[in-house]
Amino acid sequence: MTSIKEISLDQATGSLILADDVTNIHGQVLVNAGTPLRREIVAFLAKHGVATVNIQTASPAKNQELSAVTSLISAGTRLKMIQAMQNAFRNRSGIAAHLPYMRECIDEVIRELSAQENLLIYLTDIRQKDDYLYGHCVDVGVFAIAFGMAMGLSRDDTCILGIGGLLHDYGKTCISDEILEKHGPLTPDEFEQVKKHTSFGYNILRVETKADSRIALMALQHHERPDGRGYPWGIGAEKIHPLASIIAVADVYDALITDRVYRPRIPAHEALRIINAGVGTQFDPKVVEAVNRITVPYYIGSAVKLDNGATGAVLRINSLEPSRPVVWTREGIINLLRERNLNIVAVV
Repeated sequence: MTSIKEISLDQATGSLILADDVTNIHGQVLVNAGTPLRREIVAFLAKHGVATVNIQTASPAKNQELSAVTSLISAGTRLKMIQAMQNAFRNRSGIAAHLPYMRECIDEVIRELSAQENLLIYLTDIRQKDDYLYGHCVDVGVFAIAFGMAMGLSRDDTCILGIGGLLHDYGKTCISDEILEKHGPLTPDEFEQVKKHTSFGYNILRVETKADSRIALMALQHHERPDGRGYPWGIGAEKIHPLASIIAVADVYDALITDRVYRPRIPAHEALRIINAGVGTQFDPKVVEAVNRITVPYYIGSAVKLDNGATGAVLRINSLEPSRPVVWTREGIINLLRERNLNIVAVV
């Protein structure tokens, strides 16, 4: 798996590969992504005042048994993003003015995630109590960035993906709070109103703010499905933008693991089971593969049951395959990464 790391130009060597195009202050491309940072390239970039570049890095192939998992983002970064979303959603007419600050927040998230040796989603740190809409949009943005990095997206695509995650539900500013905060199931008419948030979001972001077309498409298409049974257009997989496919998975995953007014949250392993059940019909298989690779379904300390009848507790997480942890049992410690014939069948 490749990821992206920002380094200063004086650290560049010929063995490093550019992850993104390098542009000048006028937006003109100086050096294309995929170029090795040879000495003459570094000198050329320095001549144009470039101080930092984004490089491709390979994640460690060696497995690590983790007794703790690093938080996805710092509490300070998440608070800044929540506040940014509150300001943006409450000032619909001026959403364009908030985009540069959102980009700064997304850049900070990418830097924090790129600095992690093992990029894993472990949900005890991101679930906090805030207004659902703001918190949901922030978490979808962060999850989407993590999924995109696991898929090897370029830095530019990852940034746009993060902003699209923050703004995917912006059209809900046009839906009444009475419907959005309703306890219990929606009526057919109410659900039809909610479905309009995709088109509302697209119109605001694309027409009113002139935002990047990819951001607007993520707002429009994040409820479309590969089997053509989504909305608003019911288009198939070949017409859904790849970034919107990532947002679709992040959106549903976060909704499942979050307390809602009409139902309590469900555990991460159950959410992953639901996501995997929708592969090819509701979700893009390539996205789900990345989700499975970096999402921890069983928390350290969770009581689990194996298919051989043994019960125990999750002791450590295997970084290469978090769904197969190290488990303590009365019969001894079992590393499910090595014992492929054994599986967790239940959380006790």
